[in-house]
Amino acid sequence: MNRDTNEDPALDPKLDAALSELLAQVDAEPISPRLRELARQLEAALERSRKSRMK
Repeated sequence: MNRDTNEDPALDPKLDAALSELLAQVDAEPISPRLRELARQLEAALERSRKSRMK
């Protein structure tokens, strides 16, 4: 979130793709429940960012 405007910063498409790939791997790997929850939070934040860029 940008401190001056309270808007989410734009996410670089390459970073977005890399994070999406990482999140897909989380579903396939045996990881702790806490790490899985953090991954879900990241996924939700990315989705909000994508939607705000489309407006």
